[in-house]
Amino acid sequence: MSAPGGIMAEGVLVQAMHLYSALVMKPYEQGRNAGLIERTTLGTLPQPLDRNGLGPHFSKKYPKPVLLGRATENDALVSEFDRMGEIYDAYVRPFSTPIMNAAVEELSAWIKPDFRLLDAGCGAGRELCRLSQMVPDGEAVGIDLAAGMVNAAYASARAKAFDHTAFFQSDVGDLPEVFTGQFDLVYSCLAHHHYPDPPAATREIFRALRPGGYYTVIDAGPEWFVKRSSGLALWADPGWIGFHTPEQFMALFEAAGFETTGWIDLVPGFGIACAQKPL
Repeated sequence: MSAPGGIMAEGVLVQAMHLYSALVMKPYEQGRNAGLIERTTLGTLPQPLDRNGLGPHFSKKYPKPVLLGRATENDALVSEFDRMGEIYDAYVRPFSTPIMNAAVEELSAWIKPDFRLLDAGCGAGRELCRLSQMVPDGEAVGIDLAAGMVNAAYASARAKAFDHTAFFQSDVGDLPEVFTGQFDLVYSCLAHHHYPDPPAATREIFRALRPGGYYTVIDAGPEWFVKRSSGLALWADPGWIGFHTPEQFMALFEAAGFETTGWIDLVPGFGIACAQKPL
């Protein structure tokens, strides 16, 4: 499904993203790195646990991408991403890099070298490849509903010799049964606003986590940004469903069964919504 505004709207969105990154996010990143900006949080943040991760499993059992081979009710939402699987990363990289740089700093407090990670909307695999380097004794598994993205992510990981990775075509609201209780941490980077059914997705991710596991969503959030950006996103972002504020994220998580929920600001307009499954 193309953006309602068509290809021209998508071009406007890409230009706006790059401009916002250059004028707002990168200077903010420099200020944070220099210690000039204080860390801001809401709610209760998950606590690190003194235990081993689950280690590798899916990367050994599924060395090739696992594709559905059938249509799903949400295929129309990802058809545009299927088409641009090979070039999508080049469009979003200048925008996503400052966000992910800050996110990695926060995620490092929870991730251990033997963790098994799930990227719930891996796209072309750039973030998965980066985080897989944090789990040399574990693995990173990526899912995406767009087969083109799954294949692009697999090719990217193999080109970098990241063999402790696995890839599945899947709707985040209908994860494979074999995922039940199989992950130490599930994360989503700039993908949650494309989820067609956020409550269903959150329940499925809760199921996929082991007790005490972490769920982290890297996305737009503060109310001021959501109000100002939703109109452009609706017009220009193919498959866009909606942003959540930090408070809405925490309510969504709690409704699915998470008890510890919080929010960490990363850069202006974006942060990590985080939750921990009860032990």
